Amino acid sequence: MHRLEEFVIYRNPDPLLVSRQATFPGIVQLPGGDLVAVFSIGQAFDAADTRAHVSRSSDNGRTWSPPVRLNAHEAVPEESESFKPLLLSDGSLIATGYVFVRPTPLAPVVDPQTFALLELRNKVSFSSDGGRSWSVPGYFDIEGQPLELSGPCIQLRSGRIIGATAPFHLGKTGHAGWIIASDDGGKNWRKLSEFFRSPAGNVSTWESRLCEMAPGRVAVIFWAYDNAAGTNLNNHLVVSNDGGETFGPVRDTGIRGQASNLMALGGDKLLTIHSHREAPVGLVVRRVDVSGSGFAVEEELDLFKDDAMASDSADIKKQFGSLKFGQPSLVKLQNGETLAACWSFEDSQYVIKGYRIAL
Repeated sequence: MHRLEEFVIYRNPDPLLVSRQATFPGIVQLPGGDLVAVFSIGQAFDAADTRAHVSRSSDNGRTWSPPVRLNAHEAVPEESESFKPLLLSDGSLIATGYVFVRPTPLAPVVDPQTFALLELRNKVSFSSDGGRSWSVPGYFDIEGQPLELSGPCIQLRSGRIIGATAPFHLGKTGHAGWIIASDDGGKNWRKLSEFFRSPAGNVSTWESRLCEMAPGRVAVIFWAYDNAAGTNLNNHLVVSNDGGETFGPVRDTGIRGQASNLMALGGDKLLTIHSHREAPVGLVVRRVDVSGSGFAVEEELDLFKDDAMASDSADIKKQFGSLKFGQPSLVKLQNGETLAACWSFEDSQYVIKGYRIAL
């Protein structure tokens, strides 16, 4: 496994004239070969004017079109947006995610005193023309919970769409990882199951990501954070053999990463990617074997190492407020290569980075 190329998917072309900070990318490849990236752009990391944008590449990520708004409809009151795309079996696209309702431009996402979050609402948008145009994002509600749907959903071989998420709050207890599902192409959603709940409810499942390894066999990886102790745990993995209806025991991966992602390689093999924000700091891709109840690392590739990219982990508010890279993803390209992507803080700008990898 080796890195073929590093490139920029988006960087503000006019940093001396305007602030355009880019974060939270999601990428799909269309049947014709084009890549469609959806990411957020705002004047600051948590800016109220953060909106979802779409960019395209026709050369496996080497060059990208200037980003355009996913949909220019403006909600009242203002909302900051984060969406991830999914290609459906019928060739259409959906983008799922969430918005924070912004009562004023300077209201912080996390209250510095109480740790209370702004109102979060979940939304979905649809495209029938390869991501060139999108419907006005519509709200969906599942049991009245604000869900941290930060990763893309997946479509199972059965046709059902599922996503891994969690009710989003920063309390010391009351945390659980949810699987949500839609059986009508993303129009209506429901809670399908819980993939993880610690005995005391103190461990949150931030940045949950999932993939289907074989028909009905679903793996979920997540950033486990102990809210009672105020500390990051190793990344955890759970596996379902019935399409996400039930899950086996949680597996401690032994990897001290935070935001992570995974991709099926066939059989019991996975490709995983992990944001290590505590020393040694870096973005690491791993080929792993998850046969039986294990998680055996077979190969590693460091995409970058830089201790200057560490986060302040004194508490979760400081950790969220000091992130310098994250939300990594993996896409299997039609030419056999793998595309890894993330957002990163470089030269005082938040940018979207890509890496082409040969396995």
